[in-house]
Amino acid sequence: MKKLQNIIFCLLFATIQNSFGQAASGKVVYKIQLASFGSQNASPENKELNESIVNIANSKTATLTFNSKRSSFVLDNYLSSDSKQNGLTVMAEKLAFIEINGQNYFIDKVGNSSILENMDGFLIEKENEKLEWDITTESKEIDGYLCYKAIYLWKFTNRRGTATTIPIIAWFAPSLPYSYGPKYFTGLPGLILELTDRKITFLASSITILKNQQLEVEFPKGKTVSSEDYKKKVLSR
Repeated sequence: MKKLQNIIFCLLFATIQNSFGQAASGKVVYKIQLASFGSQNASPENKELNESIVNIANSKTATLTFNSKRSSFVLDNYLSSDSKQNGLTVMAEKLAFIEINGQNYFIDKVGNSSILENMDGFLIEKENEKLEWDITTESKEIDGYLCYKAIYLWKFTNRRGTATTIPIIAWFAPSLPYSYGPKYFTGLPGLILELTDRKITFLASSITILKNQQLEVEFPKGKTVSSEDYKKKVLSR
């Protein structure tokens, strides 16, 4: 009971700090961890490709940059420009990029909107979604910060028309009262330092907080389309 009371106190404290719009900004670099790819019974050729996809994905990072109003979550120098790569490596890089949902996310709190920079070059704009998190009492330390587990149940209809629910697991630090995280997963009373989305885990490897300083968060320039218009363009191809 005492532990639960302490958690509630931490969350309330973080929420109060957020409500005063504390002037701070920061950067978090996340290691990407892909658990597996492909069938365990794959042919020797496919097994080599699958292992390459996992190795390439696990060598990459993504950076979250945020201030009191905006955030960006960008994959770091993802595709190699080495012209000497063989065909298998080129294919593995592209598939790894797709597997980790290779897109960049930009969130504007003030305008209550976000931009998704898609891999096909489109800039998709939509209203920010309020995520319903279930905050638990389970805790662990990440890079010296006490974090608590939260679960978001992502509900969607798959390509077969079947209603599907996937649990998204986040570990957030109430002592870092900034409600940002990887991709579009926000809204917790603390910075998300670890997030598992299906087979992909984003784990904070470097955390920099700048108090009383606002880092610039650059948004992509160009024409944006709504989610609805983008879906129409994709279906019409």
